[in-house]
Amino acid sequence: MLNRRRLSRWCCAVSGGALVAVLCGAALAGPVDAQAAAKQPAPAGSPAPARQLGATPPMGWNDWYAFGCNLTEQLVEQTADTIVSSGMKAAGYDYVNLDDCWLSHERDAQGDLQADPTKFPHGIKAVADYVHARGLKLGIYEDVGTATCAGYPGSFGHVQQDANTFASWGIDFAKIDWCNVPFDQFPNLTQKQVAIKLYTQYSKALKATGRQIFFSVCEWDPTLEPWTWAPAIANMWRTNGDYGDTWAQILANLDQEAPLASAAGPGHWNDPDILQVGLGGMSTGEDRAHFSAWSMLAAPLLAGNDLRSMSAATKAILTNREVIAIDQDRFGAEATRLSHTNDADVWIRTLANGDRAVMLLNRSDSARSISTTAHAAGLPRSSAYAVRDLWAHETFESGGTIASSVPADSAVLYRVSAIHGGSAHPPLTDVAASVKAPAAFPGSTYHIVKPGQTVTATAVFRNDGTVPVRRLSMHLYGPSGWKVDHPSITAAVVPPGRSVSGSWPITVPAGTKAGSYEVNAFARYRWSGTRPAATSGQGGVLVEVPPTGSPYLSDLTWLAATNGYGPVLLDENYYGGPIAIHGVTYAKGLWTNADASIDYYLGDSCTRFTADLGLDDSDRGTGTVVYQVFTDGTKVYDSGVVTNSTPTIHVDQNVSGANILQVVVTDAGDGVTYDNADFAAPQLTCAG
Repeated sequence: MLNRRRLSRWCCAVSGGALVAVLCGAALAGPVDAQAAAKQPAPAGSPAPARQLGATPPMGWNDWYAFGCNLTEQLVEQTADTIVSSGMKAAGYDYVNLDDCWLSHERDAQGDLQADPTKFPHGIKAVADYVHARGLKLGIYEDVGTATCAGYPGSFGHVQQDANTFASWGIDFAKIDWCNVPFDQFPNLTQKQVAIKLYTQYSKALKATGRQIFFSVCEWDPTLEPWTWAPAIANMWRTNGDYGDTWAQILANLDQEAPLASAAGPGHWNDPDILQVGLGGMSTGEDRAHFSAWSMLAAPLLAGNDLRSMSAATKAILTNREVIAIDQDRFGAEATRLSHTNDADVWIRTLANGDRAVMLLNRSDSARSISTTAHAAGLPRSSAYAVRDLWAHETFESGGTIASSVPADSAVLYRVSAIHGGSAHPPLTDVAASVKAPAAFPGSTYHIVKPGQTVTATAVFRNDGTVPVRRLSMHLYGPSGWKVDHPSITAAVVPPGRSVSGSWPITVPAGTKAGSYEVNAFARYRWSGTRPAATSGQGGVLVEVPPTGSPYLSDLTWLAATNGYGPVLLDENYYGGPIAIHGVTYAKGLWTNADASIDYYLGDSCTRFTADLGLDDSDRGTGTVVYQVFTDGTKVYDSGVVTNSTPTIHVDQNVSGANILQVVVTDAGDGVTYDNADFAAPQLTCAG
């Protein structure tokens, strides 16, 4: 069954559908040769076929995540200018893609699509001319259904007419969404068969125009498995549902991509959705890891932020040419996941010249030592390997171990190659710092320190190089004001493959505010005679302060949150209005979409949790959800199945003694159709 209208709204681009368009779509000049998708590239170094559209993943920009329906002619032209002036064009970005809402609500007298005259007073062709004059390309958005996700005219019944219109305007990229599909007109077909039929029709229509148009299938329901049929008709296709600007959702999309590497290759690419870099919901380290992961996936690199006002840090991420080179590698082999746990991943990608890209991904909330070997990465046997850190822009030498202490919610990205002869580069060394903090409750993944507590910090120095390290001196430093005993750990020599460890007591000052803090280990040493070197590593400390009084959950900072589509929203629904259940509006609350889970720290300080529960009035349909409440991992409340007709439920739950409160929404086992579930006026009663 169709994944709900709302899902359609977070649809392709953003996780929020209607606008979903950006990353998802592009139009193809015609069907892609299925054989070109072969995932086992010929010999290393074989280039993609000449003149092939999408020989490498597309790079560009899409407006949806930063602007939604508020796109204008001026915005598009200013963005095109910024792509040129910022150095993004020189780095490979060339598509400027419009998402949903560029349209007028009505076709013209001849039935042709037309631009919103207020947003685009000079029309789309004039914008295309402006973009083309700067050496860039223009992308457009449409839908195979009767209407786009935002309710503008769809292409159903007008496919060739719309394709001809796009070609006449000079469109270079067509993203075609999957909303408002009239399934009743295909009574004998499954949804998957309908998708194949409609998208094949669109592919042929674009080809028939005679213009080369990159074709992006924005069919966002992964149960329809577009990677099994879209490679024959499109240049890229969505591989997952929508997502948002959170670390948890980046990981979720990455996980969905893990088994699909064999579907991608030159001319046809898996699309895990538009980049979230620079949108503000993640740290710089998370943004960097996100960009690393998408490059390893050979994913389209379509920036989703406001390029005109991006920070220097965001620009540095988006224009890192060494990382972009991984994404754009002409071999076209998507990375595969070599190992996976709840805490860490190792991903490997084969490159055209025989090198391997290696990503060590830390999924957890504290620093982790993550390692693999050159042999496991598929490199030939050698006495030494050059390990290029693509973010530090430094090259090290390893005897075969590829390892790093990776900060929480972050990634290290290496380019590794076999070398002969020794000591051309500094040895690959690493300092791993960690803090032994108590678990929030037995078996909890949260290790939390309260202000005033003393815990033990440790650091391990490891020499993975090919030469001994001499005169090692290692120190540990806490945040400003934290008490750390400062004896240095020393060693006269650390042979290749050996390590040295030390520990330090560290006290968190009373009055420390809640948050994540870094403990840094720093090591100085010498190698190959007198050449000095240094390395450092970080460990995380999660400090939490119990809530006091009667706070609403929407006023607290959660420990973690996941949401089925898009982010959990605070004090408003997806459409920007107030949270409302059965006609009653609430100033405070959480808007979620199944499946959702949000964790809060209580610290044995609260006694009651109250809330009104029900599906949000903004999108009434056939939703079915189940609300659950957990304290310290134990379920203490279950609503049973809640539908749109279920009267508002008031929960009043005892949470005495709990350290962690988790509120959950499931899809009731029938899929996510209109499952927009509110926690209205969610309030705690706490000490103080």
